[in-house]
Amino acid sequence: MNSNNKSLADRISPASGDTGVGIVNILMDLGPACTGNAATFREALRLIIQKLPNPHFQHSQQQSNGNIPLKEMAISRLIHFFAAVGGGGGKVQTQASKGANGNDGNNNNNNTKTSLSAAFVGVFTDDNDWTNNIDSSPSEWNLDVVSQVLGDFSHLNWSLVARSFDFPEFKVRDARHLELLLALYRKGAQAHLPLDQITVGWNNNLGQLTLLEYLLAVPPSVYAFQVNAEEAADAATLDGVATTCPNPRGWASAKILQRLLHLSDQKPLHQKVREIFVVGLLSCPEIILCALVRLQLSVASAAAQQTSGEAKAIAAANASAGMPMKGELMRELIPLFFQTQHAACCEEWAGSIEEALVYLAKHCRGSVH
Repeated sequence: MNSNNKSLADRISPASGDTGVGIVNILMDLGPACTGNAATFREALRLIIQKLPNPHFQHSQQQSNGNIPLKEMAISRLIHFFAAVGGGGGKVQTQASKGANGNDGNNNNNNTKTSLSAAFVGVFTDDNDWTNNIDSSPSEWNLDVVSQVLGDFSHLNWSLVARSFDFPEFKVRDARHLELLLALYRKGAQAHLPLDQITVGWNNNLGQLTLLEYLLAVPPSVYAFQVNAEEAADAATLDGVATTCPNPRGWASAKILQRLLHLSDQKPLHQKVREIFVVGLLSCPEIILCALVRLQLSVASAAAQQTSGEAKAIAAANASAGMPMKGELMRELIPLFFQTQHAACCEEWAGSIEEALVYLAKHCRGSVH
């Protein structure tokens, strides 16, 4: 196989095993007609899998007893794709919808097999990145059908599906994209998107940051953050208070705060993280202060207790994460809530944010409630 052919094959079935790339590209070229009903969509997925040059799929088909042999990585890409194209501005210009005969690709279910061949041609062109082909037209993709078919995959490890959102092209474009992504995930998993899987270290840091940004921007009716009793108590300080904070529990979450601080240490992301924190400072500064104090005590205690090399290194990294950002936040927060003498004490420790936070935890914890 020459290098050119190998490159083309990798675009359909990458060496990494992430076959979701090829599946999404082919679905893009098939167009909305493939989601006309559940039977059509299932058949489209089966046909795509049959055509993909992947030995794993060939083996899985023989063992699947009629089930569609998709794995967690492919499901995560499908959810991301359909959430993007199924939104208010989510029509994708596909090979099927812009054919030479002017056909809109929605004639009947029998077109699926015919369109599939043309779709494979589209995969080999330079214009097969669906992320560049979304226009502002109303969506024609039937997400009710997609949701129904996702229910076929309830046997998968949906925690791993959540973790598999960490792929290079992942990005949350707006609140509507997030809402649909969460809804599709819930339909397949029969559970909410787990916080643990989206607040660990990702390879696609920018993609993770867009996810966290929009999770903080939607109300609990869209995403309810899983928090402990202390975090829930901090978030409850805004109960019954007029506020512009859409999701107080998100800002009270130590996991969210810790991940944002880690991301802020990356120079290309620092300004974006700062902008996200500004939104929080304007809407719920008291919650952010409580969360910072609680987080610092927690990570400092963990760092002191760990003895093994790897665990100790992780704890130390968490304790030192986002120090410049912590400094910026404390300079904004301290004058808002504390008496002059407390603010002066913290100013003396300008070079030691840890000491300032510990001081506030000991002397001022009740001042923000």
